[in-house]
Amino acid sequence: MKILSLLVLTLIMVLAVSSAQDWTMENFDNSMSRHSPQMIVNKSNVDQLQIKWILNTGATLEAPPLIVGDTGYIQNNAMRVIAFDLKTGLSKWVYDPNIPSVNNELPRATLSHGITYKDGIIYAPTGPNGTILAIDAGKGAKIWESPNLQPNSTAFRISAMPLVWKNYVIAGSALGDEPPFGIPQKGTVTALDKKTGQIVWQTKLAVGDWVEGQNASLNGGATAWTGGAVDMEKGIVYLPVGNPAPDFTAESRPWPNLYANNVVAVNLADGKILWATPFVAKGSVFNLTADVDTHDWDTTFGTNLVTINTKNGTEKAVVGHDKRGDIIVMNATTGKPIWWKVVAVTVNNEAVPTPNGSIVTWPGSDHGVEAWTALDNSTLYAAVSNNGYSFFSGPGYGGHIVPVFNASATGIGNGSIVALDLATGKIKWEHKTAFPTWVSPLVTNGIVFSGHVTATGKPYPYDDFGGPTKTPLISSGIILALDADTGKTLWAFNLGAPCGIGGPSIGNGMLLVPTGVGQVPNGGGYLIAFGLPSGKSSGLTLDQLDSLPLSNQTIR
Repeated sequence: MKILSLLVLTLIMVLAVSSAQDWTMENFDNSMSRHSPQMIVNKSNVDQLQIKWILNTGATLEAPPLIVGDTGYIQNNAMRVIAFDLKTGLSKWVYDPNIPSVNNELPRATLSHGITYKDGIIYAPTGPNGTILAIDAGKGAKIWESPNLQPNSTAFRISAMPLVWKNYVIAGSALGDEPPFGIPQKGTVTALDKKTGQIVWQTKLAVGDWVEGQNASLNGGATAWTGGAVDMEKGIVYLPVGNPAPDFTAESRPWPNLYANNVVAVNLADGKILWATPFVAKGSVFNLTADVDTHDWDTTFGTNLVTINTKNGTEKAVVGHDKRGDIIVMNATTGKPIWWKVVAVTVNNEAVPTPNGSIVTWPGSDHGVEAWTALDNSTLYAAVSNNGYSFFSGPGYGGHIVPVFNASATGIGNGSIVALDLATGKIKWEHKTAFPTWVSPLVTNGIVFSGHVTATGKPYPYDDFGGPTKTPLISSGIILALDADTGKTLWAFNLGAPCGIGGPSIGNGMLLVPTGVGQVPNGGGYLIAFGLPSGKSSGLTLDQLDSLPLSNQTIR
């Protein structure tokens, strides 16, 4: 009996260690912590990381892959879901939702911010198809597909990773900016039946006269395009809500623009909004004098759920951030701010866009704290991007922004990776970068992984949001490993393309880095696996190559 008990205990311990290595949600867990407890890669060996394999998926990868045992899963911006062998990088299956192309190109804003694994099923968004998929994780076969969640809107997209709570799958909306077709999407969040994919409830996030009254046909926004942290016990999701549109003029949408530029708490049982905390909006703790956002500074890329110690005792708190560079830590029950801080470079933030773009404003509409944040027990880690732009107003959707190339030394801006005390907001360290970041941090075993883009050259042609469409230099990306205590560089690697804004994931001895980002014209699209120099993660061996079926080999 003692031997049997010892074997059972050993098996339980092995299973526990194995599951701790898994990465089953885009940000590791329901709190969106991006904090892995893995123990294989540490400060003493991180500089030994080497490429094990590369998987080219054929389209930009913005979100990190999932890791379940010896299998990984990822979705690219063509909305294809790919399963691959973690040791070799060879694909096991591909599910293609067949996004229609226009002139051999995907539609604007066809992108994925991730997928979710739960109980042998992959839940995935389909972008412009407007549905959620449930896919058998072992076979790659469709189990169900939801109806189009907003079938009468040409702008509607689903980019956020689905969230799972009890018998519900939660889906957000996207494309609340100025699209080249129709009007901007009016934001919603929807609950689906986990067994059938049918709609259970749908809640409007764009609320009020500005989207229902005289100018309703002009206005939109307040979308939930990235997902948020879930309190599994209380059944509450904390969602960042995007900017109102038109983006750079408020003529048609006077205050209030609820719930744009807020973090909202939504009861998952019935979809009711429990509280809303404004960021770049009237009533914010930042005492902004402008009534509404005219700079596209929406709250962005998720929230974090954490327990902190304050002067009032232990509090469960929600961390939110936005593209102006604001961070607010809020009480999870009331939404009341506990502390707040601006971590980006801000210049002329109170100035509204003008017809001639005469005022230079920092940061831009893809800057501040746009990427997901990470946290451990006591520290919050954020990636920051900065640059100066001229904001132009215009009639209808005529507004746009223009990069000010002499505003920074690089022409495209600079950035930093910053560590803040979770209880107080005090900055512990700041790692400055010569170029913008756009890489969500990951914290694990005393290491923070993040990164930045490289030089683009200047000047360059740009789109309506100031992003370069073609550059004198080919911008790459640098993945960084920083000491979580000091911010000092432990390891760095040139990826050949920008790191995906969702950042890397880690598990079972492998650091998986997606490539491609919308802010610079280098689509990447390949996944790079890094591991330590040991046989356990040595990539594809000659024996494995010989055992491949002929369909996987190149015959010359």
